[in-house]
Amino acid sequence: MTKRELPIPPDADDAEQAIEVARGWIVDNRLQCSLFPTLWQDTPEVWGILLADFMSHIAQALALETDMTEDELRRIIATRLIEEINAPSAEHEGEFLDRDTD
Repeated sequence: MTKRELPIPPDADDAEQAIEVARGWIVDNRLQCSLFPTLWQDTPEVWGILLADFMSHIAQALALETDMTEDELRRIIATRLIEEINAPSAEHEGEFLDRDTD
């Protein structure tokens, strides 16, 4: 069995507060994720900022590894994101496995 975990950011070790908000896995070609959805329950728009930040980091990293620019990559990712929001390619389901948010 191959399992690959990403490292915890180095600053998290010394931070006064460090909270994991999302973890995603491709398990047998299907996305499975763990989320802390109630972290910003009073300001859910912050999730949009987080997703945009993820997209920028991905575009920046891919631009270094491909012949595409960051702007091209952002457009490609954003276009597909909007398409997926409007017409999901798969059913989304899930449940709370642990509601403890301490």
